[in-house]
Amino acid sequence: MLSPRLRFVQLIIIASGAILAGQRVSDAADLSGCWSGTWQSCVTPHNGPLNAEFVRLDANNYEVFFSGRFFKLLPFKYSVVMTATEDNGIVYLSGSKYLGRMFGTFSFSATVTDCQFNASYSSCKDNGCFQMTRCSYANGDCRK
Repeated sequence: MLSPRLRFVQLIIIASGAILAGQRVSDAADLSGCWSGTWQSCVTPHNGPLNAEFVRLDANNYEVFFSGRFFKLLPFKYSVVMTATEDNGIVYLSGSKYLGRMFGTFSFSATVTDCQFNASYSSCKDNGCFQMTRCSYANGDCRK
């Protein structure tokens, strides 16, 4: 049987390992930064370029700032807070945003790996998909 002092040391070692393992998982799943790709409506023939900046709010939430073009000319910008869960290296994001009376509420769900973002969106008037890859200028990873 371990003495109380050795039990305390063992508990500290186990807790330290769990904290470090949690940080590695958290770092591996960090989606912060810029992403670039396209959006495509499944209801209309509309599509266009899409960019996003992911800002981590906490361990489970990101604010994602989207910008793109509609009708090839009209720029759009909006942000949405998305909740993240992770399973086996894949991050699942979900969120919704009210974009005014004209467009209504858009709901989003996405699967994200280190380099790929694939999402579906839906509203009362439209549904479609976003496909983006991570922009990385520092090391060349995931570059489009």
